[in-house]
Amino acid sequence: MRTIIIAITLIIIAILSIPLYLVTYIIGLFSPSKKHAFAQKIVSIVFRFWLWISGTDYTIYGLEKVPKDEPVLYIANHRSYFDIILSYAYVPTMTSYVSKDLLKKFPCIAQWMYFLKCMFLNRDDLKSGLQMIKDSISLINNEKLSIYIAPEGTRNPTDTLLPFKEGSFKIATRTNCKIVPVCYTNTENILETHAPWIKKATVTMEFGEPIDITNMSREEKKTLGVKVRDIIQEMYDERRNTTHD
Repeated sequence: MRTIIIAITLIIIAILSIPLYLVTYIIGLFSPSKKHAFAQKIVSIVFRFWLWISGTDYTIYGLEKVPKDEPVLYIANHRSYFDIILSYAYVPTMTSYVSKDLLKKFPCIAQWMYFLKCMFLNRDDLKSGLQMIKDSISLINNEKLSIYIAPEGTRNPTDTLLPFKEGSFKIATRTNCKIVPVCYTNTENILETHAPWIKKATVTMEFGEPIDITNMSREEKKTLGVKVRDIIQEMYDERRNTTHD
């Protein structure tokens, strides 16, 4: 039933998006920053509604740790499509996400992602990755937008995080923005473990302590991926053991 209701809301949202596209576009003519804020608010409302419909029992930890007055680089593990739904529902800063380019094939979703200045990444194309880093740096420096990326490169529902792609961390080293670790537990049990059916699950999202890289040595910056992965792995192990025993 939950799956059917969400499918129906997708159709309704696709219809309602048409006038909302126009409103968002008009806002953007006067203020690009307000356009982003409006689009992110719409997406947040829809995603919170989906979390409610799906019966997801979620707890968010560490939201107060995230700097609110500066752009940051969110680095997250990736267990489920619902990671993005949960994070965009509650992320406290104006944020652009790095997503796989497959989503460009879904016009309704893609248009909202364009409004939010999300970046579409072809994981098999080196030029696409380099362009993503360049665009992310520009968004942080020129538009003060935070960037969200999952450097495992794919969904991984196991208890051991995959190695992080070090290239993602150039976004931080070339802008000196803080890195905020983000950790999810159990989100795969909303959908992926029994796809296509959506079922009730108890999940967590946790924001870790921001990592200030300004005083790091060049050698330390070269292994940021290993450092941040270890931090998120520790967050995951601790939260999984205390929440899902």
